[in-house]
Amino acid sequence: MSALLHDFSISSFLLILVLCSLVQIIEAQGYSRLLPQQEKNALKEIAEQLGKKDWDFEVNPCNGSTDWITPITDKKSKYINNVTCICSTPDSFCHVQTILLKGQDLAGVLPPSLIKLPYLTKIDVSRNYLSGTIPPEWASIKLEYMSVMVNRLSGPIPKYLGNMTTLLYMSLENNMFDGTIPKELGNMVNLQTL
Repeated sequence: MSALLHDFSISSFLLILVLCSLVQIIEAQGYSRLLPQQEKNALKEIAEQLGKKDWDFEVNPCNGSTDWITPITDKKSKYINNVTCICSTPDSFCHVQTILLKGQDLAGVLPPSLIKLPYLTKIDVSRNYLSGTIPPEWASIKLEYMSVMVNRLSGPIPKYLGNMTTLLYMSLENNMFDGTIPKELGNMVNLQTL
């Protein structure tokens, strides 16, 4: 009987060891850092609206793949392609937190679909050829940082930007906006840089 218990203990120990090794392999390959399907779908819509054609949707954006994050070798680089995620959320998923698409020659429009990324806090689409205006949907996003400078955005600066009270930084310069700065921007109580 003691030999049977001994064999069972060794088998149990080996099984636990194998399972722990598998968990480490899975985590190392990034399989535990999954993006919810609705956010992956939102990224596809965002790419289409921006005119971004080089994101690889077969690769998980939250794994740090060079399809989603271009290493910055020069701090003064005007080309940045980064989608980063936050993975320390209670739901065990990763969520898109930052989209930086600077100097990419994107010729679409600012994507209304950003509203489908509930954890997004930073968007920078500077130095592109984006046209139209800032979508009203953006006023409902809890952004802290927004830069749309050096594009082809036009029309008046939208009054609804005043509803973006979580913004700390907003850069609108070098576009084709017209008219006056709306007084509603005074509602942006946390804004530190305009």
